[in-house]
Amino acid sequence: MKKASLLLLLIIPIAGYCQNDLFSDFEFRNFNPAKVSAWISDIAAPENPDSANKYVFYAAARHGGVWKTSNNGVSFECISDDLPTTSMGAVEVAPGNPDVVWIGTGEASNARSTHRGYGVYKSTDAGENFEFMGLENTQHIPKIVIHPIDENIVYVASMGSLFTPNEDRGVFRTNDGGNTWKKVLYINENTGIIDLVINRSDPNILYAAAYEKYRYPWHYEAGGSESGIYKSTDAGDSWSRLGGGLPQGNVGRIGIDVYRSDPEILYTVVENLNPKPGYKVSKEDEVFDPMRDPYFDRLIGGEVYRSGDAGASWTKMNHDTIDVGSKAAYSFNQILVDPNDENNIYINNVTLQSSRDKGVTWDGIEWGTNERFRTMFGDVRTMWINPEDSRHLIAGSDGGINVTYDQGKTTMCHYHIPLGEIYNIELDDAVPYNIYAGLQDHEGWKVPSNGWQGSLGDEDWILVGMWDGMYLKVDHENNRWFYTTTQFGSHQRVDQLMGERVNIQPVAEEGKPPYRYTWNTPLIISPHNSSILYTGGQMLLRSVDRGDTWQKISPDLTRNDAEKIAGRGHIMYCTVSSISESPLIPGIIWVGTDDGKVWITKNHGAEWTELSSSLLKSGSPDERFVSRIFASQHEEGRGYVVKTGFRNDDFKPYLFRSDDYGKSWTGISSNLPDQPISAFWEDDTNPQLLFAGNDHGVYFTLNGGENWTRLKNNMPNVPVKDIIVHPEARDLVIGTYGRGVYVTDIYPFLELTQEILQEEVYLFDIESKPQRNSSQQSEWGNHGPFQDNLYRTPNEENGLTIYYYLGSETRKDVILEITDESGEIILEIEGDKDQGIHKLVWNTFNVDPGAYFINLKLGDMKITKHGQVLERLTWPAGNKSHNFR
Repeated sequence: MKKASLLLLLIIPIAGYCQNDLFSDFEFRNFNPAKVSAWISDIAAPENPDSANKYVFYAAARHGGVWKTSNNGVSFECISDDLPTTSMGAVEVAPGNPDVVWIGTGEASNARSTHRGYGVYKSTDAGENFEFMGLENTQHIPKIVIHPIDENIVYVASMGSLFTPNEDRGVFRTNDGGNTWKKVLYINENTGIIDLVINRSDPNILYAAAYEKYRYPWHYEAGGSESGIYKSTDAGDSWSRLGGGLPQGNVGRIGIDVYRSDPEILYTVVENLNPKPGYKVSKEDEVFDPMRDPYFDRLIGGEVYRSGDAGASWTKMNHDTIDVGSKAAYSFNQILVDPNDENNIYINNVTLQSSRDKGVTWDGIEWGTNERFRTMFGDVRTMWINPEDSRHLIAGSDGGINVTYDQGKTTMCHYHIPLGEIYNIELDDAVPYNIYAGLQDHEGWKVPSNGWQGSLGDEDWILVGMWDGMYLKVDHENNRWFYTTTQFGSHQRVDQLMGERVNIQPVAEEGKPPYRYTWNTPLIISPHNSSILYTGGQMLLRSVDRGDTWQKISPDLTRNDAEKIAGRGHIMYCTVSSISESPLIPGIIWVGTDDGKVWITKNHGAEWTELSSSLLKSGSPDERFVSRIFASQHEEGRGYVVKTGFRNDDFKPYLFRSDDYGKSWTGISSNLPDQPISAFWEDDTNPQLLFAGNDHGVYFTLNGGENWTRLKNNMPNVPVKDIIVHPEARDLVIGTYGRGVYVTDIYPFLELTQEILQEEVYLFDIESKPQRNSSQQSEWGNHGPFQDNLYRTPNEENGLTIYYYLGSETRKDVILEITDESGEIILEIEGDKDQGIHKLVWNTFNVDPGAYFINLKLGDMKITKHGQVLERLTWPAGNKSHNFR
């Protein structure tokens, strides 16, 4: 019952029909630049595995689900796609039973982009099936510990909600395999448990690392006096806080581990947030740096402590000049001790830092200085050490799953898992069109929508951006050029033909306050003139010469709250977050901000009208991040505003439409579930067809928002950050934060209405398609490696796609007959008889280009539509045609 109640919110009917019946044939193709992979939050493997589990391990991706390999990483399968979220914080295998696997949902890195979970899940068949076991309000779970002998005793560490106080944090224990739970350690509503370890020799002894922190939309307070280490000697019934030399006062994230061979020996890494001797910390001294937070430079920083008496006393091991785990420790600071050698210690951070002398000296403190793990992607989040062979480690980083068999002298990455965390997407009008994607920590990438050799692999992806990939906008008059932003306002113009990249970031005049840019700085190209660009700091900025020069065309559009600007935790607040210019009338521009303001200008910025108060009257919350603002493609006075309460732990959907330039607003969230919305699209042909992307997937409406339907099929419950419908191909392209890009053909949606859904049978118009050359038809010409550890995206089906609708299941034969212009029957296909929209593909590779007729026969009824096979489409081998205008 618990599991069903969570899944019900993910399926929404349309006009009384189940979406699975109606739209199950709209399968998605999944695109992912697999060679960059993404953030891994936890790794687990069976202990003392038998032959059946010798090559098994599990990896929990931050927003991409839990993946299992049974062949030591040759291939992976996602085992969590049926769960209500892809946000994963912990995975653990019972030490005495490899069939028992637990998942803790909601990763706990405490980052601005950390998505919540819905409790814990348990499998008793090695991940084939999972059962919901409760703790749904814990939201963020960093650690699960299973008793080494009794698999029914399980401990769960919870950080609770990210942005607001709550009581569902601490340590929870079950003694009956998850049927009931007891909160056995609770500090307060602002302090959770970030790490938890057990003494395997005496499992009544546990250690918990408490973490007090405060995250707001504008500020991150990385620690507090309640952070500390707690010990229990009675299986969690009671706890005592440890001292004995550990830092007191303002303390950040703590990691802890027990040495297996001698559990009296403990190691901990502590983020000491007290000022360095002789330093004074004040807000007035803080200067914002887009690459790092200098506030922490004046603090003591990361320290490693060792105890040889089970936590009674502690000795600091590292020298005061060494800041261990220095980068954003709130997202890192896990420590592991080699189970076979206590001298060997590892800490995850921007590199995998290691010590061979109990923490006195360290390798990898600075990027590029490490002797071990040099060939591995940085930002390491988690580690696993093989207890039978300490040379064998698996590290999870922002670059995916990294394996070493020689303690880091050499490493190998398993790139073939689709985990792309995408901020924004863009499409061009090349044939085939290209998809551009900006990824978290992984630059901007470009890939064609179809490949010349029948599918798309790593060789088809081209690196086009830098750093964290954000907005990418292609010149709609000449797709040789595109523009991109990276974190905190870096702007670039890119010449794809020559490979030239030019910095065009707007900079304030000397002596004026600097421009404030949000993390994901918005950038658009005017739909009326591709030389005109708009971007946002605290005001709207415009360039009329492709970014060479910029002008302010608005006042400060934010609240300009001095107490909230440039908060700690590498945050810039009071900034423009979304921009949209009307494609119908030049100079009508809508702007939204991260602190909830909404504005419009009708005269290119000469005058501005604030719309925030009229939105409030329509039920909009006040200070909520404007995640998307969208000028209608049909009515010049129509605009859409999406607000998200994600950064306030407010998960309601906020979507509004105005038809009078923002004077009044109508809420159109209707039956959307309680999930924050980040993406929106209004179709350019049908004003009633809208799409919304939230933290669980994509939804559409056929009636302007009166009711919404989930379009799920083979896409998991993953956060959606961007949506575009290609105007020519009629493909719905979705950028997700955890599983890359999803694409499906929605050509029937051009004519789909509520009235059609009342029909007994309906044959949709047939989209004209070119023939494909032989290399597109098959894998001909694919001389790359043939193996299972490659990720590939199939081309769309080769031929004419035929969609028809049945209002109810029928016993009559459904026949699709294809004839040429003379009436000669070319092909007959038997169709599906179930209720819903069905899809058939006529492979046109061996027919002549020209006109054909598609006849749908149902009993005595016959419906005919015209189909056009276009001339054969070819392009040079290797997708290397630039196809620029």
